[in-house]
Amino acid sequence: MALFSSRCFMYGQVDAIAIVLAVLVIFSSAYESVPGNNDELEMPGFPDCVWTTTTTATTDKYDNELAPRADSRRGLRDTDDYDKDTPMELQCYQQGNSNKIKIGCVGDSITAGACSSGKSHTYPAVLQTLIGTDKYAVTNLGASGSTMLKSGNSPYWNRKQFKTLTNNTWDVLIVMLGTNDAKDKGSRGPDNWPHNCTGPNALSCPFAEDYLAMLELFQTLGPNQKHPPEIYVMIPPPLMKTGVYGMNATVINQVLPNLVPFIAKWAGLITDPIDIFGEFGGHTLPDDDLDGCSEATVNEAKCSWYCDVQHCDQCHPNDVGYYHMAKAVQKALGL
Repeated sequence: MALFSSRCFMYGQVDAIAIVLAVLVIFSSAYESVPGNNDELEMPGFPDCVWTTTTTATTDKYDNELAPRADSRRGLRDTDDYDKDTPMELQCYQQGNSNKIKIGCVGDSITAGACSSGKSHTYPAVLQTLIGTDKYAVTNLGASGSTMLKSGNSPYWNRKQFKTLTNNTWDVLIVMLGTNDAKDKGSRGPDNWPHNCTGPNALSCPFAEDYLAMLELFQTLGPNQKHPPEIYVMIPPPLMKTGVYGMNATVINQVLPNLVPFIAKWAGLITDPIDIFGEFGGHTLPDDDLDGCSEATVNEAKCSWYCDVQHCDQCHPNDVGYYHMAKAVQKALGL
């Protein structure tokens, strides 16, 4: 899921850009500036990360594609002392002080908030607003384009957000990955999906094995050995059109809604999966011939949670969708 894809600006491009810029100015002044809040990003993508200069470009290859370069100053303010040729390193931070209940949101660009109107409208940011800041600190660990598969084209395991995940302790961990794993050559994408993740041997497929390994790792990241974090899996939202971003809609809309709960049950999680797929009306979609959403589409599948004047890329929610995603998470957490 390319975070800065032009598909996020399909409708009313000139007016939409003006609106987005205005919204970002408003939220930039309203958003608390603390270490790790990325006030310099023009669009959400690494909301709890910042770009820093480094002597060597050690950032993951996918992160490097999004880093500021001579032809694009995305992610940095215009400053006189900024050297366009200086390598950039992505640094991510856990939010909140030691007295807060720490909630980590692991995921891809849907967690990072691609195609929202700003970092205050990502689902982790909205969740923070809903539950308040007195007791809780929510960290957005979304890494755009990342996969659960270690063999995928951009494994989460190699991203800077993973380092932040494993270098800290957490009271609650929420994971939503699989959308980028669903890319395959048949959909004109990277050859990610193994296509042996159904049937009685589904848990032996690479995606399930890596998912189980991630959940096992989560168990070690609690405040202490006797208190592992509460762990929640999220079923990703539906893909509204076949082939978007090289993704296989059958995998996202038919395989993952069954496989992710199966993995969670096998891992022994005591929490119920957070069914974002169902919340977004995924169960009402046809099995094939997905025509996609538009602003005018009215159906049980929540097209209005994907499409507005800002964007309609058939994959990422809009602000309304991210709000409902956060509400579903809040309900699951019982907060």
